[in-house]
Amino acid sequence: MENQVTAMRESIKRLLDDESITGYAIFKETGISQSTIGNLRNGKRSIDNLSLKNAEALYRMTLEN
Repeated sequence: MENQVTAMRESIKRLLDDESITGYAIFKETGISQSTIGNLRNGKRSIDNLSLKNAEALYRMTLEN
């Protein structure tokens, strides 16, 4: 179970670190506000503090791309 959570976290981090994907594109696909995405990208907010709903949406996006 721990490995699956770690894999999910790493996938989300790769998505957020991918500069070819705009915050707007992530917002459109996930419904997560652009300010939240920006805060995650610039380190003002941690992936560890995401709601389950937002973590699921970001992870789903990593599986679809």
